[in-house]
Amino acid sequence: MSARTAGWAPPRALTKTLTGIAVAGAVTLVAGLFVSPHRAWGNLLLAGYAVLGLALGGVFFVALQHVTKAGWSTALRRVPEAMSAALPIAAALLALVAIGGSHIYEWTHHETVAGDAILRAKQGWLDLPFFVGRAAVCFGLWLLFAWRLSANSRAQDGDGDPGRTASNVRLSAVFLLLFAPTFSVATFDWVMSLEPHWFSTIFAVYSFAGLFTSSLAAITVVCIVLRRLGALHGIVTEEHLHDLGKLLFGFCTFWAYIWFSQYMLIWYSNIPEETAYFVGRTSGGWLPLSIVNVVANWALPFLLLLPRAAKRNEKMLLRVSFLVLAGHWLDLYLMIMKPILGEAPALGPLEVLPLAGAIALGALVFFRALGRANLVPAGDPTLGESLHHHT
Repeated sequence: MSARTAGWAPPRALTKTLTGIAVAGAVTLVAGLFVSPHRAWGNLLLAGYAVLGLALGGVFFVALQHVTKAGWSTALRRVPEAMSAALPIAAALLALVAIGGSHIYEWTHHETVAGDAILRAKQGWLDLPFFVGRAAVCFGLWLLFAWRLSANSRAQDGDGDPGRTASNVRLSAVFLLLFAPTFSVATFDWVMSLEPHWFSTIFAVYSFAGLFTSSLAAITVVCIVLRRLGALHGIVTEEHLHDLGKLLFGFCTFWAYIWFSQYMLIWYSNIPEETAYFVGRTSGGWLPLSIVNVVANWALPFLLLLPRAAKRNEKMLLRVSFLVLAGHWLDLYLMIMKPILGEAPALGPLEVLPLAGAIALGALVFFRALGRANLVPAGDPTLGESLHHHT
């Protein structure tokens, strides 16, 4: 069977390796809960939020392509569709964080709230049952739209009904309208409330920039690997890689623009309540990490992908994509772990293995979803346009 009429299953050795990494991550996390609870819960939050970003970014990519009626990406669409299958993994990990939230969220302590005027003013919003309820609504909506978009796409393989494409365009438009408020709420709740005295109205946009850039990097990596393995050879071409490279280049710059906008406005206003966020991250052991963060997420990707030839080069795209994924981890580490760890960063098995385990678990679910449907949406009316795409 061709890739158009068959799914793709990973080698058994890869499945075993991913399973082993997931188990090692879980064991390390459980051990960490006894040795350093606040650090363990913080890294669980980071792992869950990282998986959420990749999975939700996959849904966003699919919805964006449908709404803009972009035919170029049809041939590779099953990759981001399968990424969305990891949403339940993110939901489970973040649900665990809610259970241990008292270790990392100061607003969960009634005595702390009672003695703090700012926290008392925010008590109506920063309330644990309400917090969990908001998360349930957000995940419920994301899961519903991810399921419907993927189900319509798979069903179209069998009946070739162009009406399913029109249906997905409508679903995608509604999803994108709901994505902005739901993702903003989730970001404010899970990440920004780690420092409840500080707030930024651009924080959700900044988080989205990292989410979508890392998702583009992940899509690019998977497409290149599947091309090299022969599964997408001749289907995802140099032209598709060029477009992925342009998107990655553009959104790395968008991330830098939002980063600078947030930093510059806070620096210029010089209000202590606002500057505390960046002062803490640009002093002591956190300063080198903040510098590397900008270099890895923007400066190097920008310079490396600037030439047209680089965006069409598999090796270069693969290297830059891995760099962006590593940079996104560092960005999340700075956002999440600074208020938890305090003066000095920490890097050890507790930072590496739980994250690797969560990604491995997400990858297992991703590969399972990728194998349940044709690797290429054979019934989509825009497939021909995608297969003959030129930039």
